[in-house]
Amino acid sequence: MRNFKDLEPFRQRIRMLRDGMEGETGEVNMTISVFPEGGHLIAGAYNNIGILVDNGLGQGVKVDNLELVDETGKVIRSNITTNLFGMGKTGFVVENQKKYFLQRKRPDGSLVQTEIPEAVEGWLGLRIDNNGKDQVLLTLLASEETFSKKEGDVHTIALYQDDFIHLEDITVNADEPVLSMDRKELPHGVLTAVLFDLELRPISHRMFFNHLEDGKVLQALEIEHCFSEFGDSLQVDLIVPKGVENAIAISLSALPRASVAYNPDQSIASSFLIRPYVKNPYQDHYFLEGQDRRKRYELDNRLLIEGWGRYDWDSRKQQEVTLAFEMETGIPFKGKILDADLNEESQVSLIAELSAAMGFEELDGDKTFSGNMQLFAGDSLGVSLISKKSKLRKPQAELAFYNNMDGLNGYVKMGAKVMKREEVMDLEMDVEEPLNLSDRIIALEEVTVVEKVQKTNRTEMFVPRGTLLPISEGRIIGDKEIKRFGSVISYLYKLGYHRSIGKDSEGFDVDILLSPKSNQRVAVDETLLNLPLSRVQAIYHDVDKKVYVSIVLRSSPYERTEDRNKFLKFAITNGYARPQDYFTPNYRDYEGMVFKNYATLGWKANIPVNSELPISISIPIKTQREVVLYLEGMTGEGQLVALSKVLNLVQ
Repeated sequence: MRNFKDLEPFRQRIRMLRDGMEGETGEVNMTISVFPEGGHLIAGAYNNIGILVDNGLGQGVKVDNLELVDETGKVIRSNITTNLFGMGKTGFVVENQKKYFLQRKRPDGSLVQTEIPEAVEGWLGLRIDNNGKDQVLLTLLASEETFSKKEGDVHTIALYQDDFIHLEDITVNADEPVLSMDRKELPHGVLTAVLFDLELRPISHRMFFNHLEDGKVLQALEIEHCFSEFGDSLQVDLIVPKGVENAIAISLSALPRASVAYNPDQSIASSFLIRPYVKNPYQDHYFLEGQDRRKRYELDNRLLIEGWGRYDWDSRKQQEVTLAFEMETGIPFKGKILDADLNEESQVSLIAELSAAMGFEELDGDKTFSGNMQLFAGDSLGVSLISKKSKLRKPQAELAFYNNMDGLNGYVKMGAKVMKREEVMDLEMDVEEPLNLSDRIIALEEVTVVEKVQKTNRTEMFVPRGTLLPISEGRIIGDKEIKRFGSVISYLYKLGYHRSIGKDSEGFDVDILLSPKSNQRVAVDETLLNLPLSRVQAIYHDVDKKVYVSIVLRSSPYERTEDRNKFLKFAITNGYARPQDYFTPNYRDYEGMVFKNYATLGWKANIPVNSELPISISIPIKTQREVVLYLEGMTGEGQLVALSKVLNLVQ
């Protein structure tokens, strides 16, 4: 939302390598960075420091032989380790006015060395112990001399996250005062602790992650799978454990197990729980997947290294937010029904042609109505009057859309013209209209898919590189097909396919679909064959041997022609950009490295999962022995689903 400057676009780090670069850079240009807990080293006290080792390209290096030495060369700590992100932690008593170094020997005997920041005297710091199951311990850090001088002084510790803030006074005494916080009293996720002095100036900062065990934030999901009747596809059953009342909207991606095409830095959980509060991007999804004690310790080190975080204390000051743009609540509209009989008709029905968005608005006493809807550019909005007997009729109406071009100071009217009959017919598109080959080609390369799409396209064709022979084509299902053919199988009969009786793996008779050219069995989910054709958006098949059929179901219910005539349609010229439909290429080779490394087996969005009955999703196997599922989603209460599961398909 452009009212707020702190929001960032999607960010993904791209790793660039050439032969010999990785090994050479890892040793020659290695750097070691040190991050004192709370922002400063405190002289005369036991301090924790975060450590980050990288290879000079910003990539972490895992090591196990770091040494902490003083200015005389005396080893204070040895065998200090870092994890796969190059992050580690150690602690030691810092003597006043003494220098310390972190170092590592290269294979050639030379040293990579960095000096630890100089400690400050007479200063209070903040140390956090985040290892407890139920409690977080916040400890004041200082030398014995400093504790004696500041005995009885009252400092303040603030814990905050977004609109949550908790203030607690802590009195300085020589016993190193400890403040214990119950995890249940704090919000889940990243919090920032700030220590204030007597004048309420922030003197120490520390970020930490509050883990809760009651499952209020991360929602579990039960996953079962089985094979279809013929073993060519996978049925995945999803259900939420008992006790969750509302359905969860889930996105599911299915990839070959060996795929390297999907390796994001963030998951939905880390994007909500970690990313908004930190500066530097890491593979934060790692810290929340299969979380255990080790990963919690590593996440604590990651936040210690992060320092004061993206939002310093000044960002907590109450400031008035000036809204420069209207919040994204939809495209506003206002209309009037000229021939409405308010005694019999008091409501209008609104349906978008392409997005299937629906709305109902009440008529005012002057026959006007208003509202807002998620409308796409190039779509049309149909308006119909509803009588008290729930009958629809086509009205005489005026309609205007609005666009807030000048912030919140005033709306600017956008003209809305009534679509003529020929324009409506052009929008619905004639399925029999022939197309030029150049208008319907999709070129497939090894990794990149370049798609040329036109709104009038009725046919998709795939052409292998270097040839003009199409290997796959199909047709969008429209009114003419639906009126002529009652079911999917009857439409396929028209294309030349036919049914026969075959045997399944257990010897039972089953219906199978055969190719019209070779009588080979056609790769299609037989459960779809008896569906009404009105449920289908498009049907694709290969041109050469006709040994597969791909059936694409409609994302919204089919609207009958007679119902459309009851709506007066208005063109939408300045709506939202229409989202792209997911497109699964038809691969010719399911055993090659291109398919295994970069292909996708399936993707489904907005899957409603509840705790009453499992919902089943069909995924084609395409000869793969292992499949990995990525599932992400959110409940209405803000609980997150973020998990992956590997399915072994060897029967």
